Amino acid sequence: MKLTQLEQELQRARQQGIYVSSSGDQSQSMSGNGALAFDVEYARWLEEHNRRTNELRGAVSSHAGDGELRIIVDGILAHYDDLFKIKGDAAKADVFHILSGMWKTPAERCCMWIGGFRPSLLLKLLVMQLEPLTEQ
Repeated sequence: MKLTQLEQELQRARQQGIYVSSSGDQSQSMSGNGALAFDVEYARWLEEHNRRTNELRGAVSSHAGDGELRIIVDGILAHYDDLFKIKGDAAKADVFHILSGMWKTPAERCCMWIGGFRPSLLLKLLVMQLEPLTEQ
């Protein structure tokens, strides 16, 4: 069901002139509606993340060897590298979509807020960094 929904979203994105590649430089694919393209890529990433997490859980419960666990963990770490690349490309297209966290679930946004992350904090940090430059 979820895969069918993701494929439909991908098809709609392609019809709107957005091409979402599964590898390589995605900065070209984020032109147009960068938020929609990111949401589709993030949904794909999240589905793959759940698959990899279940694989790791299965390996741990079956008492897999250290070598096999290392391979799975390295794959998960590389998968997170992919997420950071996707976020970087999306930030080039629409930084406010990434900063707002609208692509996260409501529960994740709540935890971010409770944990102290507020997008307005970014503005305060920028002002603190730019003030010394204005004095010069």
